[in-house]
Amino acid sequence: MLHPDHRPLEWVPYEFRYRFHCDNDACRGHDMGLHDWEAGQSWRKFRRNYPAHRLTDVLREHWWSRMVTPDRATHFFVGNIAARPRTFMLLGVFNPTIAALTAPRQDALF
Repeated sequence: MLHPDHRPLEWVPYEFRYRFHCDNDACRGHDMGLHDWEAGQSWRKFRRNYPAHRLTDVLREHWWSRMVTPDRATHFFVGNIAARPRTFMLLGVFNPTIAALTAPRQDALF
């Protein structure tokens, strides 16, 4: 933390958001910002590897098209802020395949 070459992270000029309905008949929908370090880091990496005119499409492909597919069970890690305990934000995305969730589980070894 005290290394002399320690530089602050670059500001990411994109806001990563997901709009979704949860598995509840009373749900009116959610629109939540993703505050995941990995999302910002993907922007930093992709902007070095792709031309500027493709960057938005590449980010959308990575954070939407690959994360939310019919063969995946997308889950969100959520959290709140102490000052606003009823306001939640997305902290991460977890998207295992549905097959992995329905596969037989290994019995205990001991």
